[in-house]
Amino acid sequence: MSNTHVKSKLSIAWLMVILLPLLGSYLKWGGLPPGFEILPHSARTPPGFNLTVFIILTITAVLIWSFVFFPKLFGFVKVKDDTPLDIDIGAKGVPWWFWSGLIVMVASWIVMWGQFEVLGNLRYYSFVPLWWGYIFFLDGIVYYRTGGRSFMACWPKLMIICGLLSIPGWYYFEYLNFFVLKNWFYPYLDLLPAPFTYFWSALTFSTVWPSIFIWYQLLNTFKPLTLCYAQGPKLALSTKGIYLVLLSGMVMTVATSIWYDYLFWMIWLGPLLILATILALSGVWTPFREIKLGNWTPVMLIAIATVFNSVTWEMWNFWSTPNNPNFWQYNLPYVHVYKIFEMPILGFSGYLFFGPVCWMMWIGCARLLGFSDNLVLPSSKR
Repeated sequence: MSNTHVKSKLSIAWLMVILLPLLGSYLKWGGLPPGFEILPHSARTPPGFNLTVFIILTITAVLIWSFVFFPKLFGFVKVKDDTPLDIDIGAKGVPWWFWSGLIVMVASWIVMWGQFEVLGNLRYYSFVPLWWGYIFFLDGIVYYRTGGRSFMACWPKLMIICGLLSIPGWYYFEYLNFFVLKNWFYPYLDLLPAPFTYFWSALTFSTVWPSIFIWYQLLNTFKPLTLCYAQGPKLALSTKGIYLVLLSGMVMTVATSIWYDYLFWMIWLGPLLILATILALSGVWTPFREIKLGNWTPVMLIAIATVFNSVTWEMWNFWSTPNNPNFWQYNLPYVHVYKIFEMPILGFSGYLFFGPVCWMMWIGCARLLGFSDNLVLPSSKR
């Protein structure tokens, strides 16, 4: 398929993921949902705990996590491969940005969690350097474990692009957040002046994609993990099957805006299915293509990488109040119980889908804008 046709299909995909929530909102409200705004300071009181909904979603979550932890139960075969990975651990030591990132990360961490009134408003600006320090620290670990290959070492310009595109990438989910009537909100945004809030939040959101993708690269340096999901069920959809999945994603994206209290968790699924299927129909490589061969490794590792990354997201957020303007809280209907940090325990399942949808968005942006979408480090097999 020509590049022009690919771009045309992807343009349609982007329009779908943007306009379909509006269609659902129109069917529900006759327009935008109530309280529509960017970066909410507060949220409604959602419906309280519902045992039936909690049990249904818990059973679903248990099945999902069983797939992650017990792949043999789902037809995966243990792969025996004694050949070493194409890495030379420690051959070039750790790079300078590992140490710089570590220093910045630790210093920012102390400032954000500390109650150092002597620092005044400087306390409010620690979240961005904390996360960029963390990103460079992680990248330095990848560099060490691969003998000199990492995002920063091989593709520094691409890392900048990744950070820039991460901003609208996360703002898109802020957009979706309003159609589920604010599942999360930022109660301390008024610590910063209103116009500056959006700029600072944009810098914060620039860290989302780089941190997830570097975690993915790090997990790929552990061979047992790469083999764990390498030989599983082969799922080869026909063209008709792909269109049915696309239709499912479209229905989910509309329905989430209508029955938001029950289907709020679908905000991660609808866009994922839309983007993944249209990329497939365009002949563009995605990690889901490997599933045809029974290789679930790329999909599973990006999902697991996002969960690893979520631990630091949630941990640093939890103790950052009241020094963090971007501190967030959750507001989930029916299942807002048994929290780990600020996140209700069932909410962590959403991270398994958030990573793949970020990758689909990355590939879609790359194909439209003309840069490389490859996340696999040089000299490694895709």
